[in-house]
Amino acid sequence: MICLGKEGDSGTDLLKLLNVLLSTETGSQDKCQILEEDFHIRMTQTLESEVSLMCNLSKGVEEKGIEKGRQEGIIAMVSALKDLQIADSIILNKIQEKFHLAEETAKMYL
Repeated sequence: MICLGKEGDSGTDLLKLLNVLLSTETGSQDKCQILEEDFHIRMTQTLESEVSLMCNLSKGVEEKGIEKGRQEGIIAMVSALKDLQIADSIILNKIQEKFHLAEETAKMYL
């Protein structure tokens, strides 16, 4: 098992390398520069594109997680409002207002 921490916390080169590669806060160009300068890894076009692809993939995973959390929040809000016996029309209006949803999309949560 490998436990990644904050930058500078890791004691081995492998952990430092993984921290750089898996960081969600560092862009692909910065990662490539760090790989060249700190780890003496020669950047080729193929390697640069792989690093960029990996960065885009992690961003996609992050966005998917945010969207899932948003949906769960909407579901919880609707459930709580229904428990309070709030009318569906008011709930629909609140969902649209708070989450900037079109009416058809908001109706799916009722």
